[in-house]
Amino acid sequence: MSQAKKIFTRMCLNNWGGINHKVLEFNEYVNLFSGKSGSGKSTVMDAIQVILYGSFSPSFLNKAADDAKNRRSVLSYLRGEQKDGSANRGNCDFCSVIALEIEDTGTHITTCVGIAFEVRRNDSEIKKFSYFSHSGKMPEPGYITEEGFCYSNQDIKKLVNERAVSKDNRGKGDVNRIYASKEAYLGTLYDVILGYIDPNRFITMEKSAIALKMTNGTGQFIRDYMFPKSTSDTIETISEQLDAYRQIKEKIEDMRKRIDLLTDVKETGQELVTLQTDMIRAESFIRCIDIEDLRAKIEAAEEDKKRIEEEQAQLQQQADTLAEERGEVEQELIRVSADLKASDLGNKQQQLEELEQRSRMLIDNSRQWRKIVQGLKQWEEDEVITDYISNPVLNLIETIENGNVTEENCQDLHLKIESAKQDIENEFEDYSEQKRETGKELKEKQKLVDDMKNNRKSYSENLRSARSSLERKLSDRYGRTIKVQILADLFDVADEEWKNAIEGRMGRLKFSLITEPKFAHDAAAVFREMKQFEEVDLINSKAIADSEPRAMENSLYEAVETKEAYVDVCLKRYLGHIIKCHSVEELEQVKDGVTPDCYSYSNFIFRHLRKKDYTTNACIGEKVSKARLAEYEADVERLEKQYHELHYMTERLKAARDFESLKEESKYYVNLSGAEKELGKVNKKKTALEETIRTLKEGEYKELQQKEQSLKQQMRELQASISENQGQMSEKIRRHENLSGANDQRRLQLEEMLQGYVPNEEISQEVQEQLKKRSGQSLKNQKNAELAALSAGEQEKAETLRTARNRYIFAYPSSQFNGSEKSNEAYEKLLEEYQTDYEPAYEAEFEKQCDFIYKSLRENVIATIHGDIKAAKRHAYEINRLLRETNFSDSTYQIKIEPAKNENGQFFEMLMAEELDSKNLDNAGFDGQLSFGEDTFYQKYEQKIKLLTDKFMPPRDEDEQVRAKKRQEMEQYADYRNYLSFSMFEQVTDEQGNVIRENFVDDMAGRDSGGEGQNPKYVALLAGFAMLYMQQSNRDSKIKLVLLDEAFSKMDQERSAVCLKYARKMDLQLIVCVPDERLQSLIRNVDCVYGFRRHQNQISMMHIDKGDYLKLMEGEHGQGEPETVK
Repeated sequence: MSQAKKIFTRMCLNNWGGINHKVLEFNEYVNLFSGKSGSGKSTVMDAIQVILYGSFSPSFLNKAADDAKNRRSVLSYLRGEQKDGSANRGNCDFCSVIALEIEDTGTHITTCVGIAFEVRRNDSEIKKFSYFSHSGKMPEPGYITEEGFCYSNQDIKKLVNERAVSKDNRGKGDVNRIYASKEAYLGTLYDVILGYIDPNRFITMEKSAIALKMTNGTGQFIRDYMFPKSTSDTIETISEQLDAYRQIKEKIEDMRKRIDLLTDVKETGQELVTLQTDMIRAESFIRCIDIEDLRAKIEAAEEDKKRIEEEQAQLQQQADTLAEERGEVEQELIRVSADLKASDLGNKQQQLEELEQRSRMLIDNSRQWRKIVQGLKQWEEDEVITDYISNPVLNLIETIENGNVTEENCQDLHLKIESAKQDIENEFEDYSEQKRETGKELKEKQKLVDDMKNNRKSYSENLRSARSSLERKLSDRYGRTIKVQILADLFDVADEEWKNAIEGRMGRLKFSLITEPKFAHDAAAVFREMKQFEEVDLINSKAIADSEPRAMENSLYEAVETKEAYVDVCLKRYLGHIIKCHSVEELEQVKDGVTPDCYSYSNFIFRHLRKKDYTTNACIGEKVSKARLAEYEADVERLEKQYHELHYMTERLKAARDFESLKEESKYYVNLSGAEKELGKVNKKKTALEETIRTLKEGEYKELQQKEQSLKQQMRELQASISENQGQMSEKIRRHENLSGANDQRRLQLEEMLQGYVPNEEISQEVQEQLKKRSGQSLKNQKNAELAALSAGEQEKAETLRTARNRYIFAYPSSQFNGSEKSNEAYEKLLEEYQTDYEPAYEAEFEKQCDFIYKSLRENVIATIHGDIKAAKRHAYEINRLLRETNFSDSTYQIKIEPAKNENGQFFEMLMAEELDSKNLDNAGFDGQLSFGEDTFYQKYEQKIKLLTDKFMPPRDEDEQVRAKKRQEMEQYADYRNYLSFSMFEQVTDEQGNVIRENFVDDMAGRDSGGEGQNPKYVALLAGFAMLYMQQSNRDSKIKLVLLDEAFSKMDQERSAVCLKYARKMDLQLIVCVPDERLQSLIRNVDCVYGFRRHQNQISMMHIDKGDYLKLMEGEHGQGEPETVK
């Protein structure tokens, strides 16, 4: 008789997905859901998971599908949302219940568990729900009221209260409850109802089973789900002991650290004293050199002062002689200069200078008059300007040019020229206006010709921009190119006689934008937002087409043609009512007409059509008219010639503004005209005066002049000699003063140096000996270099001492030191105390604590892990025995446990040592202490024991994150699985059954076919579930549920059958989802089959009779697939 267990017998789904109400019945072993993709299998599987996990997260829903495309949620299931956006319960308030019925096969006690929802039409999330459980079977007909409505939360509460006092309430624990929280619900579910199973492992394994995704490999799956973590309190036991061990260890380390730091302070201080002694001797040597050198400099300076005083006396005598000579030469120069001034030559030279100045002025005036005359000639010579000057003016200009310059003539000519300039300015304005108009027309015609030559219409940039912008926005809206046209481009004028009339009557309308009628509405909506295009029109082609306009006989519509039907309708609307006429009489007989010469009659009004509309703005037609192009080219040629002529005229008239017009006073021009005659008279006087001056200079005056120059030269030479003598005298005085000042400073400096100086006879003799061989500066440089090296060493050593002291102070801030002590005495005294008093006591206590920790580690950690590893190997043996009894097609699988292949594998040998297999009492009083080969064990694995001890050392940091991280690491090393490697392999045997090779599953991943790759994963999965349900307490029966979605997708019939038999052998209850094509290969090995179908967003589930199906497969009721699953 099989062991008692808990099985899922029924499931109720009310208002879930495409299901309004359905109750499914489950078999004790293999239950199969069959259907096409999207038929609703995952809908039921997700409802089971929601109940078992108590979670509304979408993370586990429909996991057999592509995660990237998975948009399902619990709320979407409740509303019954479909892929097309519709929902079965999208616009109403409703209640929903999903529940599972569980029966204990041993006691036959039945319990139900589920979740009830109340959903409002505007809810965007699940707000009102209740976790519930109750004793007994589901109420008939499955949580539906007598009125046919799903139970509300109030109905569920009433049912739970009724069951609490009914005879069905006979199980262990209170299960008739409405749970206040998810945690309370899951606590009762996994303990009382499901049989005390580990909820975390159960949920993780069930999620892994859905679509069977083992991303970390089979070995990791076996480790996590087949071999549970140890639950011993090893960490708590060893942590307290290690904390005490760490404290004494830290004391020892602290004492050693104090001694090391203080020893460093002592040695550094001694080295610093030695350097300071050497520096004092070097400084004394340099001071002695400075004193001797300063005395020598004072003596040398006194000798220099005596020599300078002698040179000063010589220079003073020379200065007196030069002063006497300069006085004699100066008296002689005064006499000669007076004789020169008494002569008449000076007056003559002054007169000559005045005549030269007058000559220069007259030359400038003569040049200015010639320029004025040349300017007046421009009025006569310019062929354009001459036409605007009268003959009297020209005669007056000629008179002035001939030299008849009077104030009256100048004034008269100025007035007449100003009058002529005003006439020229008026003419310039007229020509400029003509030039602007001609240029504007020329530019328009050139652009028109250029557009026509390139076979494009001369549309404005605003119109082109509006057309392209509207076309782009419509194309973006439709996802393809939508054409927007200009009306003038879509039809041609067939009768050339009426072309101008049609161009004129269409006017602005021909520039309107137009689309096909099916796009007219969207075009209007888009164009409404294009407010910047105020001058552009858009035709509603759909409205015109809907109005079905008709063309009148003999209308302008007959003179046009188009290829587009919707354009033809528009032409009927705009031209079909305008009658072609040739006279005023004909116009009077119609409501709307026009003649070929563009005389129009409409609304009882006669008018001439705008010429620009049928000339420059003419643009109707798919192609450019060659005749009109030739006409426009002739206009461009004519306008270019006209523009050049007007440009020439304006430039000549503009130049006349700068012609001479005698703007100054008339007297000024009269003076300028006589300058040339006066210049001849002045030049004649200047020549005569120059001859007189030359005669005077060649006589007595010349001799006096030469003597004056000679005396001035003597004065300059004497002055230079006197200046040089004074400079030399000043330099001697300055040097004498500098030497006196420098010596005064040296004497003061010497007095300061001698103050407090105690001569050292040994150093003095050495200095004197050295000074005989080399200079004082050289010797001083050598000693300064030695002192600099000693000073650098002293600073470095002082910094080293300061650093050594600070290291100690920073390490022990409670000490009485501040780092600035002048002596090391206090530090050395403390060092001596530590070395003689404290260190030996701490060492003895530490040895005792180390011995205690070793014994505790071996008893509480190593022995526990040792036992867990041996238990795991026994457990693996039992699983392998079960696997050997099941032949998976042509493969036999086994689980293998080996030492860890990472750094943790180094502990395996120690953890499995033979010395750990014997226990008894030792003399130290530790119960269960391992004593057999104890010393041998420690000596053999000393390094590994110390390394493992560090792994369990509790942190001293009070930070919660650090402690949690360390706690996690300690739990890892307390877990026996940390030192093992788990794997599964395929056993290959020879004909005699001997194992010849082991093919590890993870190594074969990617090489095997799909079925061979899936087979070992299902083996590990099912074995993992068996382990999950076996490793709980045997006092309570437990569920044996396994959920598989899209199962055995790559496995053949034989391998699938073996897996199902394997699951049955392990007493598991399976709920498996497969597509229809897999049903035929699996049905012989299943116990319950439901066929799923979806029609008009409704899911139907039909229970398939296995016997009838097999008979149909064998041909007893005809060939083909059973009707119930088609």
